[in-house]
Amino acid sequence: MTNTAQHSNLHRPTIAVYGATGHTGGYALHELRRRGITPLLVGRHETRLQAAAIAAGLPDADTRLADLDDLAALTAAFAEVDVVISTLPAYVAFGEPVLAAAIAAGAHYTDTSGEQLFLQKVFDEYGPRAEAAGVTILGGITNSNLPGDLLGHLAATQVAAPAEVVMSLVTRGEGGGSRGSAETVLAGMDWFRSGGWHYADGALRTGPIDRHTLMTFPGDPAPTVVAKFQQPPVLTIPRHTDVSFVAGVVDADMLAQLAGFTPELLDALPEPSTDLRYELVVDAIGADGTAVRGVLTGPDAYRDTAIMAVEAATRLAAGDVTPGALAPAEAFDPIEFLNSLAVHDITWGITAVR
Repeated sequence: MTNTAQHSNLHRPTIAVYGATGHTGGYALHELRRRGITPLLVGRHETRLQAAAIAAGLPDADTRLADLDDLAALTAAFAEVDVVISTLPAYVAFGEPVLAAAIAAGAHYTDTSGEQLFLQKVFDEYGPRAEAAGVTILGGITNSNLPGDLLGHLAATQVAAPAEVVMSLVTRGEGGGSRGSAETVLAGMDWFRSGGWHYADGALRTGPIDRHTLMTFPGDPAPTVVAKFQQPPVLTIPRHTDVSFVAGVVDADMLAQLAGFTPELLDALPEPSTDLRYELVVDAIGADGTAVRGVLTGPDAYRDTAIMAVEAATRLAAGDVTPGALAPAEAFDPIEFLNSLAVHDITWGITAVR
């Protein structure tokens, strides 16, 4: 099969969005329009797809219908597409068909998943298939996962190896999560409650961690009690960086709220507000005890996730990335990619910790 993505540097890229009618998908459409790219919208409902296109200022965008349970229709919908962006919720339940169809169609692929279990499947099962097809897949491009991987690499390489890395996403705004985020948590509730994997002594491990139970976040006068939280960079950072330990943590009270979520609350969720400011904090501690802290700050978690996914997609469309399943730091220069986000008021830095 010919990989049409190989030729994207000769023309404006063709990018398909599956999940365009959702909250993050809508932001992706707006960002593609800002870049002068008219995407292809693929989904199950024609009227909703057309409404999403019009809302994003893309009335001339093409749409194609394909259900998640129809691999042939999905593959046909992605024919002649350079890159597929998937912005679905609950990838452990719904994510595989779009990924499989993108590979079958010879298109690069990226998504906005935040689930360790799905990302592991991306690497183990779909990475070899993508490599054989000559396409690249980048799973887990979110406002915490992508910069967590890039900042984790940059911070760890500034201290004596092997480094310990711990990261946390800190909510600074007053807004709440989207319905899609709630569906994601519900689909993998047991994994979220358990904290998922951390990396220690050369392997992914479940169970509690024996360190980093307190974190003092930027500007806070006192430390916060944190609990282990499933973070996809736990899987990706050890692929490219010399580390002895990687874990994600989150405010323990926030985790308790997530753990208490029930399906009955789903329909009552309002749309997220516009105040979704956040900080991603990544600490790296060297083998000699020296430490540095990387911090990325952004104005809107969902908007920024979409921007990062579109930035990744346009870079994939350039055709300069190694085929297969890659971590962000394996695909892109970390400093250059993070600096490219400044135009969107997404800033970052790394400082020594005394």
